[in-house]
This record gives sequence, C-alpha cells and structure tokens, in this order.
Amino acid sequence: MSLFVSCGEASGDHYAGSLVKAIEGKLGRCWGMLGPEGVSAGGQALWDYNQLQIMGVMEALKSVPRLVRLKNWMTNKILEDMPSCVVVIDSPDYHIPLIKDLRRRGYSKPIFYVSPPTVWAWRKRRADVIRDLKVICLPLFELEHNFYRDRGVESHWLGHPLLDDLYDYVPSPDVLNMYEGRCVVALLPGSRSAEVRRLAPVLKEVGLCLLKAGYYPVFSIAESLSPASKEALKKTGNPLPFFEGSGVDLIYVSNFVIGACGTAAVEAMILEKFMLVLYKASLLSYIVYKLMVKTQWVSMPNVLLGREVYPELLQGKANASLIKESLQRYLQDTTRIRENLLEAKKKLGQRGSYKFWADVIVKRVEK
Repeated sequence: MSLFVSCGEASGDHYAGSLVKAIEGKLGRCWGMLGPEGVSAGGQALWDYNQLQIMGVMEALKSVPRLVRLKNWMTNKILEDMPSCVVVIDSPDYHIPLIKDLRRRGYSKPIFYVSPPTVWAWRKRRADVIRDLKVICLPLFELEHNFYRDRGVESHWLGHPLLDDLYDYVPSPDVLNMYEGRCVVALLPGSRSAEVRRLAPVLKEVGLCLLKAGYYPVFSIAESLSPASKEALKKTGNPLPFFEGSGVDLIYVSNFVIGACGTAAVEAMILEKFMLVLYKASLLSYIVYKLMVKTQWVSMPNVLLGREVYPELLQGKANASLIKESLQRYLQDTTRIRENLLEAKKKLGQRGSYKFWADVIVKRVEK
C-alpha cells in the first residue's frame, strides 16, 4: 500500500504535509510531487513541487512541453507502482490532465482533490469533468462544497484547515522580541517569482512613505522562492528590512498587511488583521482573467461576505497613490473592519479538517 500526493505550491505543500501526518502511515509510504513540508512530514519527493510554480499566460504557454513530459512521466510511475489512492492538491491546469490520463489508462482506485478548482468563479464546466472522472473533492470553503455537490460531485467539508493551523497561534519569542514596540506593516510581494517582480517595486515605494510616517514596513521573503528570486527581492527592496521566516509570523506582529492576493488574505482574516490586497499580472493574463472570472472579488474574505472587507487594487490601480488612499480610509474606520473580519471568519466552518480529510481517505481506501 502507498499514498501518492501531488502539490504545486507552498500552501499545497503545507496541506500535503499536514495530511501525511494525519494519516499516520495507515496507507503505507507517501510519495509524489512534494515540497519541504511534505518531505519533513515523512513523504518521499520524486518530483519537486517548484516545477508547477508558474504565473501568467505567457509563462504557462512556454512551460507546456515541459509539463506534458512531467505529466507523462508521473502517470507512468503511478501506474507502475499502483498506489492505494491518489491525492492532488490545487494546481488544476496540471492535475486535471493528470487525472484524465490516469483514468483513461485504467487507474480505477480512489482519486481525491484537496482544494479543487474554483469552478464557482470560473470555468464551471470543470465541475462536470471532475464528476465524470469520479474524483472525490475535499474543498476549503463551504461555498465550494455546495457548488460541487449541487452538480453531482462527491464532496466532503468540515472547515478551513487554517483554523487548525492558526488556533491559539503565537510566533516564537525571538520573533516577538524582534518587533516589540514597533508599528510593523507586513509587505507581502507573494510566493511566485513573477508576482514578486511586479509587486516589489510598488511595495517599496509605499514602504518608504510609511517609514517616514513612523511605521516599520518589513518585506516578507517567501520560503518557497528560489535563491535568485530572494536575492533579487532584497536588492529591489533595499533599504527596507526583510523577514525570512514564516509569513504568518510577520502578519501576526503587524498592525496591517499590504500584499499579494492568496492564502495570506485568509491568514490575515483569521488573525484579524486588515489587509490591502494587490494583484499585478501581465496584460494578457489580466485580459484572460477579466474575460473568464465571474466573481466580483479576488480575495476570499470579500467573496465570503459578498462585499468589500479588504480593498482590492488590481493591475494599474496597484500603485502607491491609491494604496495610501485606501490605508487612510481604513485608519479612519478600524472598528467596522474588525466586525467584518469576525463575520467572515464564522463562514470558515469548524476545526479538525486534516483529521477529517484523513478519515475520508482511509475509509474510502479500506472499502
């Protein structure tokens, strides 16, 4: 028996590592495409998850031949070893073709999808594809769970896993002491090289203004960035200080957050921190996004409530002038923001997601 797990970015690797720990070896060895957290939890990485860290239409198009070769290699290896089940996490443009190949070539064992595609926001027909491929979904949000179930997909949901990760969360004393007495502003340029290149100059400009106003802006350097990207970020952000630990630690000690949309918005919401959400992509990527995405918002706190909790500045609006205007509005009405965050948090469900996922997977395999 064995468990195949595949993830393609830092948040997915975290879910992979936590899932491997929750399963506790009940399905034998864990192997697949993993990052450092999956490996530290006991998984065997035959492929590094960095191979899927792609942002933007042009970068994706250039990567197609390489990703097809990777998919074929992975499919062959899965069919050779025949694990008890397959678990994929996020990265649908890679994982859905992988699942199609596995089913087409006769893999009939259970396939689970943790953090499945956001079909409620765009490309809704993917829900039909997932249903027809007999994939079992383990979504992060109740609205996703309901959307899939309404379309005949088997789906199981208890709550968002970050409720477990951040329950009674406190950084190490070293981190707390480092920033004690400072009005920290967390600057989060993202975890992908392309978004870091686009957002870092804007964040530096804002950070220098905040520094003059008495704040202590700090750049977060994502652990998943390549050494070259980390050095480039340090060079761009100089002379502002940097933090190379967990982004959650920096959010925790901050007064508020400015940065890339993604998991950080949910983390900030749980920790009850205001965040100003930025998004910058290539022009082609943004055009595709506007044509295909059917939701008004890009950050989940806003999606959950159906109104603005975190201001969103996209593309050309992600500039220093508009960022400062949005911050001024927040500083004038912090009470309402906190009430909105508490309301949105209630929509994240219950704690216990990792054990819940593990139980669903183990029970299905043992049928």
